[in-house]
Amino acid sequence: MHRSFPRRPFSAALVLFGLIVWPILHANRLYIDDMGRASAGYLGWGSDGRPLANVLMEVVNAGTPLTDITPLPQLGALLLLAWLAGLIARRLELPGSWLPALCALPLAGSPYYLENLSYKFDVLTMTSALVLAVVAALDPVRGKWQVPRKMLFLLMALCLYQPAANAYLLLVIAQLVIGQLRDADPAVLLRQLASQIGATLLACLLYVFVLRHTVRGGYSNAHSGIDPKAFLSNLGHFWHYIRMTLTSMRGWILLILAGLAVPLSLLAALRYAIRQWPRAGGGVRLALCLAVPLLPLSLLVAPWGPMLALAQPVFAPRAMIGFGALMTASALILAAAAPRLRADHRHVVGLLVVPAAVMVLIASVYGNSLARQKTYEDNLSGNMVDDIAALQAQTPLDGIALVGRAGHPPVVRHNMRKHPILAELLPVHLTQGWGWAEEQLRLFGRVPHMRAVAPETVAALADQKPDIVRAAYRVFVHDRTAIFVFTTTEVPSPVR
Repeated sequence: MHRSFPRRPFSAALVLFGLIVWPILHANRLYIDDMGRASAGYLGWGSDGRPLANVLMEVVNAGTPLTDITPLPQLGALLLLAWLAGLIARRLELPGSWLPALCALPLAGSPYYLENLSYKFDVLTMTSALVLAVVAALDPVRGKWQVPRKMLFLLMALCLYQPAANAYLLLVIAQLVIGQLRDADPAVLLRQLASQIGATLLACLLYVFVLRHTVRGGYSNAHSGIDPKAFLSNLGHFWHYIRMTLTSMRGWILLILAGLAVPLSLLAALRYAIRQWPRAGGGVRLALCLAVPLLPLSLLVAPWGPMLALAQPVFAPRAMIGFGALMTASALILAAAAPRLRADHRHVVGLLVVPAAVMVLIASVYGNSLARQKTYEDNLSGNMVDDIAALQAQTPLDGIALVGRAGHPPVVRHNMRKHPILAELLPVHLTQGWGWAEEQLRLFGRVPHMRAVAPETVAALADQKPDIVRAAYRVFVHDRTAIFVFTTTEVPSPVR
């Protein structure tokens, strides 16, 4: 490690991010797409507009087919995140060990990023995208290589995982506000902004070319259509999603941290405009006036970035990287504002410890819930595969079908009542109509292909005696199909 690299922030961040990652590592669950990749070893990211993810994972996995090499991708992501805290400390001149670590923590300690960390095969690609996006925002190189370097980092981030680009937008805004709080020359800030805008436009233009040559398949095409008219409705929907998943007292602490950036940026822009106005020219005065309303408003929009223009954006925790970046932006702006408020950086550390504790707590509860959900569904899957084998010994089966879903075990349901976001983070693989149900069962043995069952057939089963009865489900054989009817009744999450 280079001598000038801040080792102490790196070490502090390693501890904090380790507290986030460890519960997920300990749970050791194959998370959704992981099941298919663990059993078949395919790549498949390129068709989602993520060609660099294919390259990265093929290199890390020493070729194809892919195999589960846990915990190496998670540990690699952990080291990258800790390195990022050191980078933030150096580029933004943050004092101490814990202040940079606490400021960086929300980037991957946000409850939404727990889903990204849960993907065994995708955690390294998503985290690499996040790190590259932040590097693009903080890159200090000046001169002729400034714009090309930023453009390259941002393009690489987009080719790894598109929502990571929203972290870039928020760090760019945060740097402008920090520059205002530190009374930087307006010309310097304007040149900095111009280079960021130029790099962003170039990266987006090149990425459109990448999309045209890579995006394939129904899912990717469904979520890549553009509809500018959906901008405002998408913005409202994204913030509704955040509010509904963070409704507990602990969630409000994170919302308050994220929201601090808005009034602080407004006050910083006003203060800066007043101080610079007497010696500013006409163009700079116009920029100063525009900054007052635009900086706070941009912080409300930037967490979702280009996703706001999509006809059907993905509303899932893994796509909410921007919310964690907004919390980091707030923390950085607060740290820069502390001297103006006659406060020490240790006071900021004291404030940031509270949301950090909330993030670690939610990560711990999530990890434990993930482990229990894994055990619950694995036990069910083993029983279901055995039941299929027993039925096949009596009668030929051409297919299987699920009615309803397996739901969650009692302890997980209890945790979900206290932390509503867990309803979004804990997928039930054994769910009717979801392709991953078959992959879940195939982890435990060979089963016939999944079939859809007509509603009238399901209704007729009420008068039929089940062939097998278990606590969690009943099994009926109809038309050479084993139909598993789950007895679990759960109210769906009201989040969406």
